[in-house]
Amino acid sequence: MTPVLLLHGGIGNSNQMFNQVNYLAKTRRVILQDTRGQGRSPFTSFTTFHYDDFARDVVALLDHLQIPKVAVVGWSDGAITGLNLAMNYSSRIERVFAHGANVQANQSIPGLNDPIINSESGSLDSDFSSNGTTYAVDRGMAKRAADAEDDYTCQSLSPLPERCGAMEEGVRSMWASEPTWGPEALAKIQCPVWSVDGDHDVDIQRNQADAIAAWIPFAGQLLLPQTGHAALLQDPTFFNFAMRYFLDMDYDGVLPYY
Repeated sequence: MTPVLLLHGGIGNSNQMFNQVNYLAKTRRVILQDTRGQGRSPFTSFTTFHYDDFARDVVALLDHLQIPKVAVVGWSDGAITGLNLAMNYSSRIERVFAHGANVQANQSIPGLNDPIINSESGSLDSDFSSNGTTYAVDRGMAKRAADAEDDYTCQSLSPLPERCGAMEEGVRSMWASEPTWGPEALAKIQCPVWSVDGDHDVDIQRNQADAIAAWIPFAGQLLLPQTGHAALLQDPTFFNFAMRYFLDMDYDGVLPYY
């Protein structure tokens, strides 16, 4: 059975995926990696952050562990790295469960002119004040999803806690310009991919999940109900069910199922 590599979100650490590793480790070999400069990986010997470097780090780790191929479960930046790997290191990647990824740094937001998802975030953005609906021109909604609680901070995990502030600044700088993928880039991906997002994710616009599903050949799309960008923490039961279903799907080189 193919090992599974779990890749966490930006300015985070692998502890955030504890629900997934504990679930998968019952039946599979699971690899956890703290992205360079984050979590237990010190911010040293480099000055800027780039998704291409994240992908190269994964390949170096797999080489070190003598693992020829993995399935990737990635969240946010980890999902973007998983897609990068599938594009550029296809022989090492069996499949990618990409949760909360974006493929363009300058996300195009339909905004208040969209007749259906009518919000400044470009995604479902409802709460009790809107009676659970997303269609309110005058609300000026610009909320951000509440950060998921994390007992494991950079300061407590990093070998260089004094560099945590610089790390956060560097990652946010990367977010302003990367990634910049279009249909031609994503069309190179030939392994199974699910584009996954919470239906109320206001950090990543819905059109990004749509683009991933549309531009990767035979990719699937899954919207996790009543969750946001941190669906893997907000509803781990449903998330783990979907993740396991995807990982266990038979794949003999022929897609799709429909």
